[in-house]
Amino acid sequence: MDLSGPGVDAIVVGGGPAGLSVAQRIAAGGHSVVVLERGAAFGEPVRTSGGSFIRPLRQMGVPKQLWQPVTRLRVVGPGTDRTFRYRRARMCVLDVRGLYQWLATRAAAAGAQLRLKQHVTGAVVEGGVVVGVVVRGVGELRARLVVDATGTTGIIAREAGLRGTAPRTAVGVESEVFAPSYDQREALLVVGDAVAPGGYGWAFPRGDGRVRLGVGVVRPGSDADVEELLTHLVERTPALRESCARAQPLERHAGVMPAFDHAAVPAVADGLMVVGDAAGHGSTLLGEGIRHAMVSGRLAGDTAAAALQGPGSPAVQELSPYPQAWERRVGRQMRIGYVLHEKVCAYGDPEWARALAAVARMSPGVVMTALAGDLTPRLAARLVVRHPLLVLGEGRRFVRASLGR
Repeated sequence: MDLSGPGVDAIVVGGGPAGLSVAQRIAAGGHSVVVLERGAAFGEPVRTSGGSFIRPLRQMGVPKQLWQPVTRLRVVGPGTDRTFRYRRARMCVLDVRGLYQWLATRAAAAGAQLRLKQHVTGAVVEGGVVVGVVVRGVGELRARLVVDATGTTGIIAREAGLRGTAPRTAVGVESEVFAPSYDQREALLVVGDAVAPGGYGWAFPRGDGRVRLGVGVVRPGSDADVEELLTHLVERTPALRESCARAQPLERHAGVMPAFDHAAVPAVADGLMVVGDAAGHGSTLLGEGIRHAMVSGRLAGDTAAAALQGPGSPAVQELSPYPQAWERRVGRQMRIGYVLHEKVCAYGDPEWARALAAVARMSPGVVMTALAGDLTPRLAARLVVRHPLLVLGEGRRFVRASLGR
């Protein structure tokens, strides 16, 4: 595909999991699509810890060699050190770079054209319709449909007036280390003012003796220096001192994630779709974005493939099945996560002590279900009744969110 020639059916801006997923679906639908990725490689640099859950990944066809299964979850914080054990792994840690490359290969195999080192600086809008993008050093590129998959920046959505600045932003740093003494079956989550005020720390096994040690906080609630927190993570976390005391650094990762209420960013406009983090389609509870981005991209791609069957740029009415499908698929999960996110951002040691005391009494299955965001209305109500300290006065709002209200 010659980018200097006539316009294509669709331009996808951003080669992350959302952008590559939407491109694969559009191409599979028989339409011409090009992915413009700013970086020099898909999956570089790594900006996420890759913590995720096995069942939805399997349902999306992700090969098992792209994740490290976890059969133990250890939760540490003020007054609590509790390990939840699972006979079958439900949680996992992704090979982030490998996953992005797999998604890129699938998109290319379906017929999408992949372009690296393409810096999109803005949108081309005519008569209120997004009709293309501006690429540095290239100029205008036109398409019947533009997909904003630019992640935190949301540059096209901003220019189209669909989104502003996120009310909160999760900021994380991580060091992938070689720590052969660390148990590769166990993931660790740690909270508390000394470790991560306004956030949490983690240790995620990566396989072959590799471990991802990280800390994330939420701005503007916390002004803590995440680099300084990461430097002291091992010494301030007794659960890590023995296994990671002599760890050797291998890679450094850093990233940000916008914390929107998922319904706060309109996902479509005339000639435009917004997917993944650019649309606030990530879990604000854990800062987990990859699997949700893939779902967002697939739903958007299916809608786009159908809408592009007609002439011209698809209007918002033709693209609206995508946000409707997203709401049906994960709306409840996102609402519950956002309610809890707003609350725990303000937690200090006293609040964490009370909340973790309740978590310690929960069954392993319920803990994993809650972290994955798979709460049904019945289970949400049960948690409020049996563990009211978890939501600390937000019980009514928590249940309303689970009911979609």
